[in-house]
Amino acid sequence: AIPIEYVRDTRDDKLNPTEGYRAMINAKPSYEIECGTFFSSFEGAITGYQAFGEEKRFVLAGKLAAGTIIGGDELSDIPATRRFFLGGGGTVRGYGYQEISPRDGRNKLLGGRSYVAATAEARIGVTDTIGVVPFIDVGTVSTDEVPDFKDIRAGAGIGLRYATPFGPLRLDVAVPLKKYPGGTSFGVYAGIGQSF
Repeated sequence: AIPIEYVRDTRDDKLNPTEGYRAMINAKPSYEIECGTFFSSFEGAITGYQAFGEEKRFVLAGKLAAGTIIGGDELSDIPATRRFFLGGGGTVRGYGYQEISPRDGRNKLLGGRSYVAATAEARIGVTDTIGVVPFIDVGTVSTDEVPDFKDIRAGAGIGLRYATPFGPLRLDVAVPLKKYPGGTSFGVYAGIGQSF
């Protein structure tokens, strides 16, 4: 694969943005040797931030991302490691890592050729160092090159932020709003910096 990427970043702070946006688009032309398949993945994402008040203690943050894989006659022609999955801390919280995926008759995860994911957060500063963040994440993965939106999954939750000199410490708890049978019931995510 040959990855090609362009990023435009106007955020005022990389770890705790309150204004600006970040836009990304990438392409990965690829060749799979075993089956001799040429395919390319294309992904794009944009995040935006808007603060309110003089002290910027209330920030609305949003993210929209999408991707598609073009090439190959069947889904099986695309290596499983290159197919799209959602779920987990970076996409739809409340679900397990890569749990959101098309499935076969035995409930085996197949991965997909396309996806759309969106997130909305309200970042509320309670004190100078402590903040709370209610959020909702939504996503879908399809076996077609264009998302069919037949299976939309959403997760919602709340996060706690503790400001430090090197960025906020993050702790998020989320639940799936449309749980898979036998699937994950909740997720806990921790890190440094905001989720996006």
